[in-house]
Amino acid sequence: MFLLLAIINNSQIHQYIPLYIQFLYNENKSILEVWVLIMTYSIGVIRVITLSNEKALKRHGDIIERTVPEIRTISKCIEDQPKGIYDEESERIAIPKIIKLGKEFEEMKVHGIIISCAGDPGVKKLREIVKIPVIGAGSATASIALATSDRVGVLGITNEAPKPYIDILGNYLVSYAKPEGITTTLDIEHNIDAIIKAAMKLKNEGSRVIALACTGYSTIGIAPIIQQKVNIPVIDPVVASAIVTYHEVKRIHELGRLVK
Repeated sequence: MFLLLAIINNSQIHQYIPLYIQFLYNENKSILEVWVLIMTYSIGVIRVITLSNEKALKRHGDIIERTVPEIRTISKCIEDQPKGIYDEESERIAIPKIIKLGKEFEEMKVHGIIISCAGDPGVKKLREIVKIPVIGAGSATASIALATSDRVGVLGITNEAPKPYIDILGNYLVSYAKPEGITTTLDIEHNIDAIIKAAMKLKNEGSRVIALACTGYSTIGIAPIIQQKVNIPVIDPVVASAIVTYHEVKRIHELGRLVK
């Protein structure tokens, strides 16, 4: 097992094929089991809401792992914020906690960090501190939405679109909507009809893709429901984070092999 751990982080996998065979023999593991372990990237997921339930804490990490099987996640949440981030003050309080968790993840030798919040709180500051990729759910979602269409509608929970969406989309942000009855991420699951109504409004105002602007939408898995009801593409922020993070770790560790 020590042999396996020593080579997991090495991108030059082909050099170690004889060692893999020896490991298979010694540990009685299948080729698939060893390949999955070796080809895995570890990603730290920072949840910006306080969660005591382990299943709830790992919810976004589970989505990320299903989106990119090569990724394995470790999830941590900030303390003393049971309603998460929902305005400027709650974001201001959360940022030092996010930075603290980011430093902890770097010490754990993860390959990258996802801040699972559409407002990208602490992303720029943490990038200045750690030496591994830091991906914000907001900028990831906006970027993929823009790659999908140049007429983007944003569905959030605040009075206006989060700053990463405004900065990245610019004039391609054609409409913004906040469903009635929602003020924090905790309100989302109780207002499904209002969410569908707001999404339809975005489509009627000219949007050709909807970028979800709260990872709480990911928590309840509503993106495919909106997509079916409204019949235009819907970008889920946690899925988008997984895709962008995957690009970054592959670029850093395997680009030479991929483009040779």
